[in-house]
Amino acid sequence: MLTGRRQGRCRTSKVATVWHDTAGGILRGRGLALAEQGGAWRLERLVPNGAGDWMPASPAPVLAEAGTPGPLVAAHFDPVADPLVPVAAFTGTRRSYGLQFGDRAARLDVLEGSLRGVAQEQAACRVQISGPVALNGADGLPKGLAGFAADLAADTGLTVPRAGLAADAVAVAHGMPTQARHLGAPEVPPGVSVGESLRLLTAHLADVILYWAPIAPLGHAAEPVHQMRVAVRRLRAVLSAYKSVSAGDGLAGLEHALQALANRLGDARDWDVFLHATAGAVRKAFAGDLRIAGLVDAAARKRAAAYAALQAFIASDDWRRLSVRLALVPAMQAWVDPDDAEQAALLAAPLEIHAARTLERLHKKVRRAGADLASLAPAEMHAVRKRAKKLRYAAEFFVPLFPPKKVKRFLDRLEELQEALGAVNDGHVAADLTAQLGQGARRAFAAGAVQGYVAASSGAAASKAARRWEKYLRQDTFWD
Repeated sequence: MLTGRRQGRCRTSKVATVWHDTAGGILRGRGLALAEQGGAWRLERLVPNGAGDWMPASPAPVLAEAGTPGPLVAAHFDPVADPLVPVAAFTGTRRSYGLQFGDRAARLDVLEGSLRGVAQEQAACRVQISGPVALNGADGLPKGLAGFAADLAADTGLTVPRAGLAADAVAVAHGMPTQARHLGAPEVPPGVSVGESLRLLTAHLADVILYWAPIAPLGHAAEPVHQMRVAVRRLRAVLSAYKSVSAGDGLAGLEHALQALANRLGDARDWDVFLHATAGAVRKAFAGDLRIAGLVDAAARKRAAAYAALQAFIASDDWRRLSVRLALVPAMQAWVDPDDAEQAALLAAPLEIHAARTLERLHKKVRRAGADLASLAPAEMHAVRKRAKKLRYAAEFFVPLFPPKKVKRFLDRLEELQEALGAVNDGHVAADLTAQLGQGARRAFAAGAVQGYVAASSGAAASKAARRWEKYLRQDTFWD
């Protein structure tokens, strides 16, 4: 990968970093890390603070530096009353390579060694690519560096780190999982521009997807796939909500790649829901019936195959390229066309007007179903559910911009509707999945039991959805 780009000899140096904290972990509790390296001290972050100053796949921002630790921690605790102690360390080497991209210089650093705490030790490696580049790609170099990073990841099996080196070190020292950079739904703070809100949303959701990616394919529990799938859906909802202000080719193909990822996650999730909900309820009702047990075993094999397909994808070059792209999209602001003055004005505008217009547009799409939800075919009802989900995601993004009581009332009604429509859809998905579980007299009996359960539960769920739809239609919006 370095052939033709290397400039000069590789430079190698020893690296030793020690992170300190109080015995009670005051800094860790505040999301901070205090590092000492070569006699110099720096205060850095363990996790992002939501202000957008730490994008995915970037080194932790250094908040302050000093020759002694006192000035760095004075605002957080009294080091005399709470003495600092070493809690984790990294020892290893840094290999630095000069690179050339046209007439511009860049650098690749390989940091390799081990993290250790009092009793634990773990191998660690970070590959950093850096250069004097403009984030918006005006000079063409960022795309070159981004493409190089994606090719390097695919060629060598590298992955985007889920956390900074300090967070990994603290996790090793305390024998616990690495703290996630972001989880759940993002919210944008009031007072930001349209462009800044898009950067914050994409950064948050890229972090969530990248956090769950190594865990989800293992199949030990259903929650990781569920959380990763929801994060992918939310990111696709962001791309849709900001489509009118996006320009250039920076996001070209990303939606398609996310759709392909969502399909793989959806296959695994569907079998999880079938086994834990539908098949589980039928098996409980027919306790000891071997025909039902056989159907459940067949479903478990289908689930294992879906997770194996997901695992193969997460281990593929396609995923590694996508993961690099996800990590770099917010930092490079890939939606910006530097030559489009009209777009620049849209991105610089206050967020509130864009948020209100987006919510109104999505709300109208949901209401297109008309007054009589019960008369809709299952596919039409599922379409209503997907539109309601997009509206809910967008509303969650913009929660801090509007009166909290009105937002909560609206979201509660929307969530109730979505839950009821989801129960209807789960029944139809279960019926389709049952058809994939083989034939024969024994399977036909088991399939009939599942179909009966689905018919009964779906009917009740459809009635509940119709009632909640009426409540939804009567409520006031919060963005007027």
